[in-house]
Amino acid sequence: MTRLNHLTNAAREILLVDWDPIGIRDIPQAADEYDEYVPRIAKMLSDGTSVAELSRYLLEIETDALGLKGDPARAQQVAARLLTITQS
Repeated sequence: MTRLNHLTNAAREILLVDWDPIGIRDIPQAADEYDEYVPRIAKMLSDGTSVAELSRYLLEIETDALGLKGDPARAQQVAARLLTITQS
């Protein structure tokens, strides 16, 4: 498995399990709901992005793409979690 594939797979799981701003993690048919955001996140991770940059992107998705209020604390926590996959 390539590094980018590893980052992609791990990011997909983190978005669904840890981030999940619309609450669909327990709906199997919706498991691909956040997939459109995964390639950019994997690329950001591959490029050595910061927690702040990842957090901003997650908040952008929450507010602009999903029309939610946004949860900065969750975005920060998930961004930090995403960065841990670059170390495995």
